[in-house]
Amino acid sequence: MNSRCEKIFERLASGGVRIQDLAEEFGVTTMTIRRDLRELESRQLALLVKGGAVRHPACYEPETVTIAHPERKAAIAQALYRRILPTPALFLGTGTTTLMFARLMARFNRYRLTVVTNSLPVASALFRSKCKVILLGGELRTSSMDLVGAVAEKTLREYHVEWLVTGCDAAVATDGFYTADVNLSNLERLSITMAHRVAVITDSTKFGRPALTRFASPDDVDLLVTDDALSASDAEVLRSRHVEIILVRSS
Repeated sequence: MNSRCEKIFERLASGGVRIQDLAEEFGVTTMTIRRDLRELESRQLALLVKGGAVRHPACYEPETVTIAHPERKAAIAQALYRRILPTPALFLGTGTTTLMFARLMARFNRYRLTVVTNSLPVASALFRSKCKVILLGGELRTSSMDLVGAVAEKTLREYHVEWLVTGCDAAVATDGFYTADVNLSNLERLSITMAHRVAVITDSTKFGRPALTRFASPDDVDLLVTDDALSASDAEVLRSRHVEIILVRSS
C-alpha cells in the first residue's frame, strides 16, 4: 500500500472523504484516487460510496473484544437464535452478548431480515450477511463504539420492529434493567416503544444490583435469556410479571 493510500486511510478515521477533494489535495487525477480507494476497499479498509468513500465497517470492531463468561454468553445467544428467528425485523442494541448473537446470525446466514442497530460492532459483524442493516446516526460513545443522542433517537422513531434485543449493565428482578450511561438509557427506552416485543439477553452475574439509570421495568420485557445461575427467587419474581425466561447451562 503506497503512502498516499495510508494518508487517505488516516483521513477516513475522521469521517467520509470525497474523491474530488483528495485529488486536489494530493495533486493527482480523480482516476488515481479511485484506484487508491479500490485498493483500500480490497483490504477492507474503505467502502466506496457515490463520490467518495467511508471507513469500512470491519474497521469499527476492535481486533480483540474482551468478553467475560464467553461460554455462557455464546449459549445465551444460541438460545435466543432458536427462540426468535426467523422474524422480519429487529433492533439489536448494545452489549457483548448482543454482539455474539449478531455474529451467530452472520455465521449461519440463513435469514433475510432487517436489522436496525446503534452498535458499530454489531453492524460490522453483520457485514456481508443476508441481513439488511440500518445503522443509526448519532454521537459516538468511544468507550463502546455505540451511537446515542438526539440524532440516533430521531432516526429510531422512523422504524418499528418485531423484536428489540439488548443487554444490560445491571438488573434487579423486582425493579428492572439498568445501564450506566444516561444517553444510552434514553435510546433504550425509546427502542422499547418501537418494538412489538422485547428480549433482554444477559448472564446472571448482572442480577442483584442496580446501575445508574433504569431503562426497562420487568413489565416492559417479554423474554429474558440468561444462565441457570439465576436465583430461583429472581426467576419467580420475573415470571410473576409475565416475563418468559429461558435458562442455559452456566458451566
